[in-house]
Amino acid sequence: MLLKRGQLTIFIIVAILIVGAVVLFFVFRGGIQKEKPLNPEVAPIQNFVQTCLDDSLEEVVFMVGENGGYRFPENVFEFEDSKVTYYLLNEKNYMPTKEQVEQEISDYFDIKLFVCTNYFVDFPDYEIEQGNLESSVKILEDKIILEMRYPLTIKKGESVSILEDFKTEIPVRLGLVYDSVSEFILEQEKNKQQGFCLSCLPE
Repeated sequence: MLLKRGQLTIFIIVAILIVGAVVLFFVFRGGIQKEKPLNPEVAPIQNFVQTCLDDSLEEVVFMVGENGGYRFPENVFEFEDSKVTYYLLNEKNYMPTKEQVEQEISDYFDIKLFVCTNYFVDFPDYEIEQGNLESSVKILEDKIILEMRYPLTIKKGESVSILEDFKTEIPVRLGLVYDSVSEFILEQEKNKQQGFCLSCLPE
């Protein structure tokens, strides 16, 4: 079935909703890679940071997925009481690159992690100095990997320990969905004079 160019918005909504829906469907808890604690003194801090990392990444992936790969999308179509990110309008492609999506996830994650750790106020028996947080995200076909450098100097009594590197991954098929939608959008750009093939979407 072919759609005229005046009907593109409906198709765009369908395509972007698929991105969000598939992301939400394939995000699962579990399968988390965790570093072994250096010693029993810092184990509570390390486990706390790791939990914040896991929870923050999952929350950010949900949100970015629902927004079509953006944290604060500007290319938004308002439909009744909803706002939906579009990728293609008036022959212009607004789809973010995979690297842009990775950066959006990383930037928002950094903020969420600081909110979660909350200056470690839940650990009054420890003196904790926080260094600069640096995170990097990689979107693969069937998972997202996040590596984080978060220097922490942890003091308790006479004991001083340092934590720096953390890592996690979640099994979400965002890379597969992204590649599929990107290929579909590019194909429709080539066939813009013929309209849009809705029946081709499942393929």
